[in-house]
Amino acid sequence: MDELVTPEPDARRGEASRRALIQAGIELFGRRGLEGATTRAIANASGQNIAAIGYYFGSKDGLYLAVTQHLLESTFGHLLPLIEQTEVLLSKGQAKPAELLQALLALCRALVLMLTRDETRAISRIITREQTDPTAAFDLIYERAIARAHRCLAGLLDQYSGADVGAVESALRAHILLGSILGFRVAAATVLRRTGWRQYGPSEVEQIERLTCEHAESYARALREQSRKREVPRTAATPNRKARPR
Repeated sequence: MDELVTPEPDARRGEASRRALIQAGIELFGRRGLEGATTRAIANASGQNIAAIGYYFGSKDGLYLAVTQHLLESTFGHLLPLIEQTEVLLSKGQAKPAELLQALLALCRALVLMLTRDETRAISRIITREQTDPTAAFDLIYERAIARAHRCLAGLLDQYSGADVGAVESALRAHILLGSILGFRVAAATVLRRTGWRQYGPSEVEQIERLTCEHAESYARALREQSRKREVPRTAATPNRKARPR
């Protein structure tokens, strides 16, 4: 039987220092952004010296990327199994409309549950800033999280509606739906003020989830009906008339 290797004290201290810097970075980058969060403030909040930032992460930018990656893994990691299932369903191209609709609603529910958790506050602040003033972290956020969910929503809407609308309109349709869900996190203060809620508790999340799914289903069905109306039979579009002699 192999013996367990106990990490060296220096290694354990190093890992603890990294975690402390990342935790401080989550709070300060989330509240102040990359430019606003100084290395001194991060070092003080983490209980580490400023040199530790360069030692473990190379620079403040390196720490910012590490914080972003950590938040993506801890936040979006829960969504990955469902994303992968949806990608498999879409890749076959033979799913029944009912299966596609159920997959769409399942993804919407998962997004609502993820975005109304308290843990998503920090990553939502960073994502919001990256949308308006992108840094190198945006590529990480886009590829690891946004793009896959976005493509799944687009694919489900396209296949369910039976529409071949082109890549741009497909992406915009998905963004309309995704944006309606993201609003519950990035505009949480407005939602809470307008509803009179104090927080997103279980009953509040259940109501958001139900109404979001109602909206998603109505939207998908409307696109499907719109697509059907476009498919006018040739005989109806061009009546069979005898050709006039010239």
